[in-house]
Order: sequence, then C-alpha cells, then structure tokens
Amino acid sequence: MEEVVEIKSEKKGFWHLVAEPDLFEMVEKSGYGEYEFQVFQKKRFRNALIASLAAVIPAIFISPWLAFLATIFFVLQWRSAYTKEKKEYQDLLYDKQISWFSFQRLVVSYLTGDGKSDSMFVVFKKILSRLEEGEFRRNLQRLIIEITEDPESVRPFLTFANNAAGGTDSALTFMTALYNFKNHTHDNSVIDELSEKARNEMIRGIHEIRQKKERDFYYFPTKLTMLNIIPMFGFMIGVVVYVFTNNMSLL
Repeated sequence: MEEVVEIKSEKKGFWHLVAEPDLFEMVEKSGYGEYEFQVFQKKRFRNALIASLAAVIPAIFISPWLAFLATIFFVLQWRSAYTKEKKEYQDLLYDKQISWFSFQRLVVSYLTGDGKSDSMFVVFKKILSRLEEGEFRRNLQRLIIEITEDPESVRPFLTFANNAAGGTDSALTFMTALYNFKNHTHDNSVIDELSEKARNEMIRGIHEIRQKKERDFYYFPTKLTMLNIIPMFGFMIGVVVYVFTNNMSLL
C-alpha cells in the first residue's frame, strides 16, 4: 500500500498573525524554519519603526499634521521587506527549476537508455556523480541515504521534491511516479509519460524564466523614473500642508 505523507507546518504566535499568508511557506521552501522566520519578522518590524521615526522631524519643524506620515512610512517599509523577500524567493525558485529540469532529463535518460535495468538507487548515484557541489547535490545525497534506510517509504521522495524543487505540483507528481515505478511497477510507459511531461515542463519553465528576465529589463527605466517622482511628491505634500496650516492660523 502506498504510504501517504502529509507535511504540515504549525503556525502560531504574533509574528504569524501579522505575516502575509505565503510568507512562512516561502521561508520553509527556502530551506529555513521557525527561528529564521521570527528573526526576519523582528528585523522587519524594527526597520519599519525606524522608518516611521523619519516623520518626527517634519512633524516638529513644519507641522504636527505631518505626524500621519509615520503610519505611511511604517506600512511602506513593512511591505517593502516582504516584496524584497518574495523577489529573492522567486529568484531562488528559478535557480531550483533549472537544476530540477536537468535532474528530470538525467533520470529519464538513465531509465530509458543503456542503464534502464539499473535500480533507482544506482540511477541516483550516477546523477550525483555528475552534479557540482551545491544545495541540489546535498538534497540528492540526503535522498539516497533516506531511501537506503527506508526503501519502502515515499517520504524521502516527497521531501526531495519539496527541498530541491520548491514543492511544485509537477515535482511532487514526478517523484511520486518514480516511487511507484521503483516499488510497484516497472511499466516503461510510465517513464515515457514522465519523459514527455518533463520535456514540456522544461520548455514552459524556460519560457517563463525568459519572460521574467525580459520584464525586469524593460521595467528598469520605469523604476528609475518612479524614484525621481517620490521626492517630488513628498515636496508637494509638504508645500500643501505648509500652505494649509498657514491659512488656518490666519483664520
């Protein structure tokens, strides 16, 4: 009987309540845990407080009405930290996808080529010898050790899909199919189907990566323009508030 493994992360506490719905999941899939999540949230909160203090000076020297900027600065800094973390996570995910595409191609090649009679353990060892040192190689090493210690469990396959490929649906499906092929069936049509899926996924993934790189390149001039608008917008608000407070004092 196929083992069903459900991986859950316990979420509790203040820092989880104020976090975005997908933040903790991003931290986990980046290879970190609860401790790193709380450190990030505390640092994020501290930086947001420091940013809000920037509103104190204009509130003292120009007008108390500018104290409302403290809330705006806090929210902007708080959101900016999340946006930066999400971008870094997306970049990490793209890097993992490239390694994952190579892994899929090698698995299918070994299972359909001259070494198609090799066990899954031997196939993984061959792939391991071709990988450069890095996180993906360490994840594959861990998979080899775990399937040696517990050859009947699907857990190592699912853990590898989560750690090495970010836990995407296609990665989980691929590793589950490998587990079934290893333990329950040796039908080559399964590998043929995986080969077709891997090829289509690689084409789609490369297309998405290219689109992202092109989008970042095209938006760069727009971002520079927006940076020039921000101080101008702040100056205009200051002038409006100054004129408004002066007129109020004359009434």
